[in-house]
Amino acid sequence: MEVSLIMQMFALLNPLSSFPVLMAAYKKKLDVRQIAVRASLAAYVIAMFVLFFGPQFFSLYGVSIDSFRLAGGVVLFLLGIETVRPKPVREDVSEVDSLIAIIATPLLTGPAVISFLAVKAFDSGAMALVEDVTIAFALVGALFYIFSLMLPRVNEKVVEIISKVMGLFLTAIAIEMMAKGATALLMAKAVA
Repeated sequence: MEVSLIMQMFALLNPLSSFPVLMAAYKKKLDVRQIAVRASLAAYVIAMFVLFFGPQFFSLYGVSIDSFRLAGGVVLFLLGIETVRPKPVREDVSEVDSLIAIIATPLLTGPAVISFLAVKAFDSGAMALVEDVTIAFALVGALFYIFSLMLPRVNEKVVEIISKVMGLFLTAIAIEMMAKGATALLMAKAVA
């Protein structure tokens, strides 16, 4: 178990980005707990698929891991910036299944999480990461459960502030990914 990987994964999953959707569901008197649980499970299945099969897609498309690391860093950087910037609350939710899909992907397992998992699986192997990814998703599930209990009393401003701080961490992780990818690509070009 690697605590730093769990925390990176938790920051990438950024469960707070799903809170506005859950708040909108609550306002529409939908079962927020059911939506949160099903969305978390769907996102977990997507993450496990990427973890075990992501590296194979690199070879299938002829993409180097370092190129993907750099591209994933760019996507993650943009997500971090987007998280810090203000955005409107989604109120266009009507069905439970559409809410589950919105939360599962792109909110929880979007391009940044997919890129991160694929790169980490290539570096460490999928089996080495299963426990850490599972713990990160368990933390997301626990946070969703607590949020569903507190929903009638949650201040949207507090959620927004915490989400912005998580966006800063995402941006820092992105810069690390881009630096590693760019350095490896430049080294490979220098040797060639």
